[in-house]
Amino acid sequence: MESSRLAVGIALILGVLAAPCAEGQTSGNAHRVGVIHQGGPYEGLVEGLRRGLRELGLEEGKQIVLDIRTTTDLKGVEQAARDLERAKVDLIYTVATSVTIAAKQATAHTPIVFFAGSAPVAAGLVESFARPG
Repeated sequence: MESSRLAVGIALILGVLAAPCAEGQTSGNAHRVGVIHQGGPYEGLVEGLRRGLRELGLEEGKQIVLDIRTTTDLKGVEQAARDLERAKVDLIYTVATSVTIAAKQATAHTPIVFFAGSAPVAAGLVESFARPG
């Protein structure tokens, strides 16, 4: 089950990153992805993301750069999200529902792809599965 969720997450990240390439971005530019999590058990999900990206042929440091922020509280998440948005990352990947909610509240323009343990519609993260927003 976890590997299928990870595969969906990787597919979403690649989908968001493919859009700028279609608009004329040169293939020599590495896509920058901000990653926010609260450490502990979530370290494994970040390593899973790295492994999945490698399996898809994306080499960290060449095609993709992960800017990983480990925080201890939700205020730290908000600050990390604001910092990543100011740094103009291509997207933010969050791990856990509370982290995703905090990042969403702190940003205005940067797309967020998330791994959440609870129902994203009920948590207010997306409008619906058909039209996440």
